[in-house]
Amino acid sequence: MIRLLLNHFFNALKSLQVQTTYMINPKRTKAVLVFFLLMGLSSNTSIFGQQVDTWFRAGKGVNAPTSPLNYADPNPLPPADGTPVTTWYDIVYTVQQNLIPNPNPIHYPNPWFLPINPGFDYPYPNSGSYDLFLTPTGSIPGLPTLRRNLASNINFNPVVNFDGSGDGQALHFRSDSRENVTVFVVFRAQGAGNSAETQRLLFGGDIENHHTSFNQDEWTTNLSLGVADGNVFSVGRTWEGDGGGFFQPGSIDLMGLPSIGTFTRSTSVDSERLETYVNGLNDIGVNRNHALADNPLFFFNRVGKHFNSNDSNRNLTGDIAEILLADYSISTSQRQMVESYLAIKYGITLNAAGQLGSIVGNLGYPYLASDGTVIWDPALDSNYRFDIAGLGRDRFDDIIGGLSLRYDQHQRISQSVNSGAIVAMSTNTSFATDNLDQSRTEIDNTTGGAPSLNSHLHNYLIWASDRGSVNQTAVELPTGYSARIEREWKIQKTVSPGVDPINGVSVRVDLSGSDMLSNPNCGTLVLLIDNDGDGDFTTGLLTAIPNTSIDGANNAYFDNVTFEHAQVFTLAFLDTEDPTASDQVSTVCDTAPAVDPDVIDDETDNCGIASVVFQSETTDNLSNPETIVRTYRVTDIYGNFIDVTHTIYVYTSPVVDEPADVSACNSYVLPPLTTGSYFTGSGGTGTPLSAGDVITSTQTIYVYAATGPLPCTDEHSFTVTINDTPAVDDPADVTACDSYALPPLTNGDYFDAPNGGGNALSAGDLITSTQTIYVYAETGTTPNCSAENSFTVTINDTPAVDDPADVTACDSYALPPL
Repeated sequence: MIRLLLNHFFNALKSLQVQTTYMINPKRTKAVLVFFLLMGLSSNTSIFGQQVDTWFRAGKGVNAPTSPLNYADPNPLPPADGTPVTTWYDIVYTVQQNLIPNPNPIHYPNPWFLPINPGFDYPYPNSGSYDLFLTPTGSIPGLPTLRRNLASNINFNPVVNFDGSGDGQALHFRSDSRENVTVFVVFRAQGAGNSAETQRLLFGGDIENHHTSFNQDEWTTNLSLGVADGNVFSVGRTWEGDGGGFFQPGSIDLMGLPSIGTFTRSTSVDSERLETYVNGLNDIGVNRNHALADNPLFFFNRVGKHFNSNDSNRNLTGDIAEILLADYSISTSQRQMVESYLAIKYGITLNAAGQLGSIVGNLGYPYLASDGTVIWDPALDSNYRFDIAGLGRDRFDDIIGGLSLRYDQHQRISQSVNSGAIVAMSTNTSFATDNLDQSRTEIDNTTGGAPSLNSHLHNYLIWASDRGSVNQTAVELPTGYSARIEREWKIQKTVSPGVDPINGVSVRVDLSGSDMLSNPNCGTLVLLIDNDGDGDFTTGLLTAIPNTSIDGANNAYFDNVTFEHAQVFTLAFLDTEDPTASDQVSTVCDTAPAVDPDVIDDETDNCGIASVVFQSETTDNLSNPETIVRTYRVTDIYGNFIDVTHTIYVYTSPVVDEPADVSACNSYVLPPLTTGSYFTGSGGTGTPLSAGDVITSTQTIYVYAATGPLPCTDEHSFTVTINDTPAVDDPADVTACDSYALPPLTNGDYFDAPNGGGNALSAGDLITSTQTIYVYAETGTTPNCSAENSFTVTINDTPAVDDPADVTACDSYALPPL
C-alpha cells in the first residue's frame, strides 16, 4: 500500500517540479494532497505495515517483467546462461524499483520513472544551487551476465555475475525504502578495500557530490554494503562533508564462498544503529551518533560498482543471487525466517555464534519456517550439524496493512555449497538441470488438491552430516554388510498438518573422494537408513535401498527414497546376492553313497562361500530306480544362501547265470539262461549269442546283464573247449592165407578189441587167425573224443601135403599113397 501511495505521490510531485516543463495538473495536485492526508492518518495506524519493498532474485524477472504475476509464480523464468542482464525486475511490482543500466549521460536530468530514457533526477530540491540530479563521476559500467549453469549456480539456483575488470559492471534502482531498512543479499565474491568508497560494492554505493538541500534534515546519506579486505561483509556511510565517512569492516572471513549478508539500520534522533549478520552470525553492531545519522538514505542504490568508481579494484567481481530490501529494521525472529529461507535455497549452513557454520557447523541456530515453526532444530542431535541442506516449499503469509516479508520457497533440488558436502537430493531423478526446471516434481503445500501458489503452508526435508570421513569403515557395521562410509546424515522433516510430506526423492552421493568404490568391496552399494535415528547401525530396524546407478564420475544414485523425521542414513555395501551352485545328479548301483557336502562342487559367490551343509533327505522307496533327494544349503560369508539338491538314482545290479567251463567234442550247444545273455566279448560286446547256438571252436563265452543308465551290470565268463575227434584209417576187410601182416597206418592204432581195448597191435604184426582188427584214435581229453574203424582179417590155413623125397625112377614111377 505504501509503495502504491508513494508512486502516486512522486508522480504527482514530479508534475510540480520547477525545473521541468510539465504543466501543473490538477489531478496530480489532488494526488499530492491525498497522499499527505493519508500520511497524516497513518501516523496513528498500521495501514501501511512493514514489508519487503524490493526483491530481486536471479531466478525470476531477468530481462522480463514480473507484473502482474503472483509473487510465488516461478515465471518469468530467466533466459539462457550467458545472457547480458539489461533489466533485473523487482518481484514486488506494485511500485517496481527495477535494476537498470546506467543512463546515457545526456539523460541524467530525466525523471527516474520514465519508461524510456529514465535519468537520475532527484525528487528534491527542485531549484536553486543544489544538485538537481545525480551525475556519476565514475566510468560508465557495462552489463552483468546471467549465469545459469551447474558450475556457476549457487545450489542449483542462477546468479547474476559481475565482472569488475575495466569499467566494471553494475545496475541501479531508485529506492522507496530509505529510513529504517533491512537488506539481505546472497553473494559470492572476494573482498578488497578498507573504506566506504574502496570496498567492493554489493549494495548502495558512494557518490562524489553528495545530495544536499536547503534543509539539512532532508540531506540524504549514502550507504555502502560491500566485501572489504579479508573477504569481510562491511558497512560504509558517506555524506556531504563527511571527512572521509564512516567505515566498519566485518570480522568474519567469508573466503569468497556463497554467503548471506544481512544488514539492518534503525534510527533515532541524530543516531543510527547499524548491524550486520553473515550466515546467521552477528558481526557488526555499532551505534553511530551524528547530526545526519538519522537522515534518509540516498535515492539511488547501485549493485556492483560505486557511482564514483574509476578503479576496477573497487568494483565487484563475483555473483549476486538475491537481494531483499525491507522498509524497517527487522526483528530477530523475522531475520531468522528470511535467513532460513535463503539458507535452504542456497545451501548455506547457518550458525548462531562463533565461527561460520561452513567450518564448525550449526551450533545453535534454529531454522524457521515462514510461520515461525522450527524446521531445523540444532538441539535434536548436535553431532549432525554440518553441511545443512534441504528441499522445501513455503511462503510468507503477507498481511494487508501488516508484516509482509514476501518471500516464497520452492527448492526442489539441493546440496550444501560447503566444500566436501557430497549429498544432493531432488524431487525427481534428474540432477542435470537447475532448480528452475519446471518438469521437476512439485512439492505439495495444500491439504487437498493440487499445490497452490497462494498457500502459506510449509513442507521441508532437511539433512545435515556429522562430517565423518568419506572413506569406508567397519565401525557399527551391521550383519550382512561388508563396509560402510563413516559419514552419517540426519534428517529433520517438518510439514504443515494435512500436507503430503516430501517422499520418494532421489539422492545423489559424490564418492569421487571416497575409497568406497575403489576398494574391493563385495555386494551392492546401498543407502542405509537407521530407522530409530540413534545413529547406531547395529541396533534397531534398518532400511537398505540399492543404488540405481553409479556414473563415471563416481556419483551414486538412489531413487524413490522416503525419509522420516530424525532418521539417520549412510552408505554401505550390502551383500544381497545369493551364492550360486548347481543341482547335482548321480546314478549308483545297489547302495546310495554317504552324505557328502563335497558333492556340491561348483559353488561360487561374489563375496565368498562360508559353508555347504546337508539339510534333509527324501526317498520314493521305489526300485530301479529308487530316487533319493538330498538338500544341501550353500551359505556365503554374509548369510545369503541357496538350497541345491543332490538327486540319487539307485539301481539294483542283476545276478547272471554262472555256467561252468565246458569241453565238448567238435561242438557245444549253448543251453538256455535264467538271467543274462551270451556275448563273445566282455561287457556286452562282441557278438550276441543265443541259447541253442552251436559253438564249434574253443572260446570264452560271457554271460552279461545290465540295469539302468549307468549301467549296473553283472557278468560271468566260461570257456567252451572244443576238441576235434581224430581221424583214423579205415582198412578194408582182408583175407590171407595162414597170416596177415598189419600194414602201417596213417591215422590211428591197431587194437584187437574195441575202443582201444584188448591188445595194441602194431604195423607188421602177423595176424594168423581170422579176427576183427580195430583202428582206434583218441584225444585223451575230457570228454575223450575218439574214432574207430574195424576190419576183418580172414586167415585161411594152407593144407599139409606129404613131402616125398625126390625120386628117380626109370621109366615110371608109381606115386605112392599120400
